Amino acid sequence: MISTLPVYTLTEWQTIILPGLLLTAADRPLAASLVGGDAGRLEIEELREGLHIRALSWVGVVRFHNFEVRIVPKLAGGQAGLVQMVALTSGLSALRRNRGQRCLAIAENAHLFDLLALLFAEACERILQGGLLHDYVERETDLPVLRGRLLVDQQLRHHYGRVDRLACRYDDHLSDIVENQILAAALSVCRSRVNQPSVRLHIHRLHTLFTAVCSTNGLADWKSVRATVHYHRLNNHYREAHELAWLLLDNIGIDDLLASGQTRSFAFLLDMNQLFERFIVYFFRYALAKESYQIQPQKRDRSIIWDLLQQRPYTHITPDILIQGRNGRRLVVDAKYKLYDERRLSTADIYQSFLYAYAYSDAHSVPPAALLLYPASKKEARSVYLQIRGQTQIIRADLQALAIPIPQALAEIDNNVIGPASAALAEVIAQSIGRDELLDTP
Repeated sequence: MISTLPVYTLTEWQTIILPGLLLTAADRPLAASLVGGDAGRLEIEELREGLHIRALSWVGVVRFHNFEVRIVPKLAGGQAGLVQMVALTSGLSALRRNRGQRCLAIAENAHLFDLLALLFAEACERILQGGLLHDYVERETDLPVLRGRLLVDQQLRHHYGRVDRLACRYDDHLSDIVENQILAAALSVCRSRVNQPSVRLHIHRLHTLFTAVCSTNGLADWKSVRATVHYHRLNNHYREAHELAWLLLDNIGIDDLLASGQTRSFAFLLDMNQLFERFIVYFFRYALAKESYQIQPQKRDRSIIWDLLQQRPYTHITPDILIQGRNGRRLVVDAKYKLYDERRLSTADIYQSFLYAYAYSDAHSVPPAALLLYPASKKEARSVYLQIRGQTQIIRADLQALAIPIPQALAEIDNNVIGPASAALAEVIAQSIGRDELLDTP
């Protein structure tokens, strides 16, 4: 049944009060799972006569029994920009194709889950058009006629003197293999949660086709199955469909992904913090493609903070990006998906950036420097320059915070040009590491 629930839309960090709405007993476990944990995804507070809902830095859809909440991206350029960020950071060319269908889906008020489910369905269609993958599976069973090899020991033990039951071992050419089972499992999850009629019909047809040729019984622990999938010449065309399947399965807010029947309540939320960090890595490589910088994302280092008494690492630090120029100078970059256009930098983020600056400084870094990047929420976003100064006013470390306008950066990538966003980033890197390596802009 297609959902006709009332929809309440808000952006990241926005707060709304919904008078007259209450959570049902079935809704409360889902609400608790969203609020709880080290990093909550959505704050939901039950008032005497209504609900208080505050979005954080997660976007997507949460469907409760009597209403639906949609959190749309404020800084990424809408749903289309969000999907483009996912496409770039995941290597999914399917999300960059069929712009007409994507825009149609957005125009028809599809939420994020419906949109990604549509793209997943298109990837499954391409698999079917190219022919499902089959593989040989070894089987042992009793047959009325000989097939493959006769298992003499089992025949003598269980069917001695009989010729109508033969213990056989043979290879069967089947489509019930893990590559197809992953797609069937994701289609099963989508089938009961997609709301848009055309997408729902598409998913339902594909689910019928895939479950006719394979089962999902062996995918209860799908995370373990995921680790066993390796791509090669024969199954590499499944990679894109699988990546979309994992994207859907990873971010669904229920424990039993393969639950049967209609699922009234569910959540599908993407962490914009992680997505922004991955996008910044991609944008660095795009903006600095003509230079010889070494760009190391998520470089985990256990040598910085040392336990002197135990003579061993105390903990590790992992800067988002570490850049090194040809002259040996290094710069640490930290990405924060926060509204720093609208408020001051947090003390914790300042401390962290200065720690990185000191930790990765060397004889070439005078003074030590770090760069903090955040998404621009205003057209005229200004940079922030901070310094640590000693009592003698000697500069001990520099910190620059630079706003990145995500829609503009996406447009430059999409059009393959070096524009203001790319050039501004390259200029900052050149000032910090060495002007002899300044990006040669056209």
